[in-house]
Amino acid sequence: MGAHAGRKGRTWRRVRERVLTDHGGICWICGHPGAGSVDHVIPRVHLLATGRDPEDPSNLRPAHGALSRCETCGQACNEVKGAREHVPRAQGSRAW
Repeated sequence: MGAHAGRKGRTWRRVRERVLTDHGGICWICGHPGAGSVDHVIPRVHLLATGRDPEDPSNLRPAHGALSRCETCGQACNEVKGAREHVPRAQGSRAW
């Protein structure tokens, strides 16, 4: 997938649609439905630094973006995460 027109080309659009379909549009960051963009699990900058393909579908997951904010939590999860590794929030109980 190295010889494509970047993230605006036909190949990228196909990969993006496949990732959204395969994962049911559920945001991998907040867990809510309606994700319309795709996020890199391992940030692009790290992949490029190690010579790996940043458009590898196994490293992509649906996420809410600036144009598809989460209707439940209101976040643009992909932008909030940025180029950092995602660390899931602890699901603690308040019944103590």
